[in-house]
Amino acid sequence: MSNQLRTILAVILCAVAFLGEPAYQWIKNNVEVVNTPTVTIDEPSMEDKELVEDIVKINFSKEDADLVSCFFLELADVVGDDEDVIKSTGQFSNFNLMAGLLHFDTDFAGKYDGFGESVEYAVQNAIGLDNQPLTDGKRKDLVNILEAISWGVNQ
Repeated sequence: MSNQLRTILAVILCAVAFLGEPAYQWIKNNVEVVNTPTVTIDEPSMEDKELVEDIVKINFSKEDADLVSCFFLELADVVGDDEDVIKSTGQFSNFNLMAGLLHFDTDFAGKYDGFGESVEYAVQNAIGLDNQPLTDGKRKDLVNILEAISWGVNQ
């Protein structure tokens, strides 16, 4: 290590040692951290609105509504962009179950009565109950209902 590099590192360490905590406190007290993403969700079709009407009736906290909304929007993006992994409605069902458990953890389970059943009802009525290939039409219907669920939690 060259002497010049050692000198620079020594100056940086001294600056952090003398100014680190006061500078950190000043930044913490005077800089507003904005960490709230803004998401715009298009209003769903009347048919999809009817399928998510039970979700709309649930009174989500703002924090939970944002969490659920972002999850279902992201899920819609994954389903819409992927044709290699999720090839059937059964695979989507398994994927949705596992992703939901991993994302929401067990603390979310039972917090909003009827939410899981309402999501299942909406998805099943959009793409059917039987395990069948996820055709372009079914994939589009699935993406639309996932976006409608995302919209519904914020109403």
